Amino acid sequence: MIQWDESLATGVNEIDKQHKEIIARINKLVSMTDKEKELEIDKTLRFFGGYVIDHFDQEEEYMIKYHYPEYDEHKGDHIKFLKNYSTLKKLFDSEGSSSLIIKATEKQALEWLVKHIQQADKMLAVFLKGKMKKT
Repeated sequence: MIQWDESLATGVNEIDKQHKEIIARINKLVSMTDKEKELEIDKTLRFFGGYVIDHFDQEEEYMIKYHYPEYDEHKGDHIKFLKNYSTLKKLFDSEGSSSLIIKATEKQALEWLVKHIQQADKMLAVFLKGKMKKT
């Protein structure tokens, strides 16, 4: 599970709010029994296909609006996540729920999210806070 703390806070309220929701959903899945996870994995994958994509879109809008110099790299991270998500979703759609899909979803979400927030999103936030103060 991921505990929200200051190491994950970007200081950009809307982004932090969205990150907290993503983390809450991942933590919900991780804390369930195996049987509960089998029933929840479809909802989690649909969440990634909706809310997370909207979150990425919002970050990318900020990057474009404020001319973020690391836009291509940051967007590339989003694309990698979405490709992995797409692979998991296709596997789920063809084979249904399995412990392999559940574990892969948890691993991808937990590892990728923490790394992405602590590195890429923190850099973006520092840049955005400087730009937002000027406008």
